Amino acid sequence: MKLLFVVNADPAQLAGGAIALASVRYRAAMPAAGLRALGWDVDVISLDQVLDPAFQFTGDAIVLAQPKEDRLLRGDLLPGLGSFIQRHRAAGVRLLIDVSDLKVGEPYLAHIGRGLRNPAAIALCRQFYPALLRAADLVVVPTAVLGEHIQLHAGSHIRFAAVGDTVEVAAAPVRFAPDPAGPLRLLWFGFFGAHAAALARFCLSDMPRLAALRPLHLTMLCEAPAAAQIPRLHELARGSGEIAFQPWSVPALEAALAACDAAVFPIDQESEVSVGKSNNRALQALQAGRAIFAHPIASYRELQEYGVIADDLVPGIAAALADPAACVARTAAGQAYVAAQYSPAAIAQRWADVIRS
Repeated sequence: MKLLFVVNADPAQLAGGAIALASVRYRAAMPAAGLRALGWDVDVISLDQVLDPAFQFTGDAIVLAQPKEDRLLRGDLLPGLGSFIQRHRAAGVRLLIDVSDLKVGEPYLAHIGRGLRNPAAIALCRQFYPALLRAADLVVVPTAVLGEHIQLHAGSHIRFAAVGDTVEVAAAPVRFAPDPAGPLRLLWFGFFGAHAAALARFCLSDMPRLAALRPLHLTMLCEAPAAAQIPRLHELARGSGEIAFQPWSVPALEAALAACDAAVFPIDQESEVSVGKSNNRALQALQAGRAIFAHPIASYRELQEYGVIADDLVPGIAAALADPAACVARTAAGQAYVAAQYSPAAIAQRWADVIRS
């Protein structure tokens, strides 16, 4: 099989391997490497390259990542992408659209409206993403719940298949052994802008109750602008523990996971934008042998045998402190599950099955 991934990345990033967007790594670069190991002929290229009217791919299938909202504001996208799709559909090439986030429906438009504050861009998003989904032979999503919500807003006729995100950190020994003489070291990582409200609630509500059990240290590993929010989070936590910021990178994530006792993932469960999110952050933590404590959106409930997935994270953390051996056993089972279901090889095989379907 000959396959092309078209992604939201600068060509220089693809050439150098330093890909900033997690969605490009998890849903294109790493699956492409796995598919090559299965004998497929696979390329990963930038969206910019296919907008050239002379571009033509000769092969079996194209996986097109949904363009980012900011790209929609550039005048070359609509005519260039429309021509690209028409040329390749006419040539019999199968088109799959890979969708990482809910980008249809009024909740999404309200969410993006708060971010872009550009009526023209919002109107374009309203029209563009549903039309793109209708152009696809198949929509690929990280979770079935996301696919179901796409159908709810864009039409039940849209076909989708779920392919999860792969793990990228190295496996490490399982450990839950907080230093009795030091603070409980919790780690949160992700895109702060998407989780700011949930993190604020965690600092306001959960950290004071946890601090009643023992001293706390929360490390936040995310994009640099979040550093400016640390004083506000300290204020919300009311002196219940230290909060530190570190800029995100894969090596920094591996080091932070090695240094922490557990990972926490508060989530805005009432936001439809969050409901179909992948569990990739919890997968990374389990792969690194660290306990997970997360709010129960659908993708995290898949991991409920391997961590604490609950509306209130504090009782689960308290129980783990009281019985660390049970926490270690649960995390070890989770690490084995991740290795079986979400390793690069397992996810590549899932992509192969979906592309052939």
